[in-house]
This record gives sequence, structure tokens and C-alpha cells, in this order.
Amino acid sequence: MNLPDPLLPLPDEPLDLPEGSDTEERLKLAFVSVSDHVNLHAMAWPARDLDGKLAAPPAEHVLHELAHIYELVDEERLISSPKLGDVYVDSELPKCDLCSRDARYDAIVEMNGTKGGAFLCGDHYTELGSGTLGASGDTYLMLTAEVPDWVRDECNWLLATKGREPLF
Repeated sequence: MNLPDPLLPLPDEPLDLPEGSDTEERLKLAFVSVSDHVNLHAMAWPARDLDGKLAAPPAEHVLHELAHIYELVDEERLISSPKLGDVYVDSELPKCDLCSRDARYDAIVEMNGTKGGAFLCGDHYTELGSGTLGASGDTYLMLTAEVPDWVRDECNWLLATKGREPLF
């Protein structure tokens, strides 16, 4: 039986390595090329939907994140399909660093000429966040209770096939 692939694939492009290098040099060049490829294709997801409202990334991104957190697939697959960084799932939300409301974003912000990480509510994210999740360093914070049912079912099924307890 083939298990569903919970990971979003990277673009499938051949490595362009120069001929004539020895094995060790080719291995180093291959590593640099793969690292460049991953960085070039890093996920940059808009923090707003088509109506301009702040919105969570799609369920497929949530599944991808959970596959990494809970190792739902083999290690080789996890390594070859890196985390997107646009969503993080937890049982509770931290408080906004600038007010007392629940934070929905873990963001890189600049304040008083200094860049740093901050937990931000939606209003403060609108004011200070980049508006892009993932490659920007900003992450949407999602409650475990908000994970879509089909993502829950797929996670639990994948864990069951590995003889592990369900998440949900």
C-alpha cells in the first residue's frame, strides 16, 4: 500500500555540476547547489487572503509542518523537503509582546533600529509584520484545535501505519 505524501514537493530540477571535478569537489558543489535550490524556492506565502484579510496558510502547509514536527514520513523525505516555516501548530497561543491579546504571528520586526523576533496579535502584525510568511521569517501560529479534520485524519492514519499513537 502506498502512503499519501504529506510533504509539498520542491521543484524537480537537475543539478548543474561542472565536469572534470574530483568526487569530493563534486560532492561539495552538489551540496551548495541543493542548498541554493532550497533557498531559492523557499516558501514565501502571503499573510493575507484575496480580500486583504489576514489568513492562515492552506491546510496542505499545516500537514507539511505536522509531518516534520511528528516525523510522519522517513527522515530522508523530511530532509529532502524542508520545513516551510509559514505555520506552526501548538495547543495554546502566546500573548502579543505589545498588548495582552493572543498572538497569531511569530515575526521578525524592526523597532528603534533593531531587528528581533516578536509574538504579535493581528493588529500589531498588520502594523509591524512583513505581510509574508515563511521565507521572511514570519510564521502564523495555529491552535491544534484549528487543524482541519482531513489533516487530522491523515496524520493519525500515517502514525497508525507506523504503529504510533494518534495525535488527535
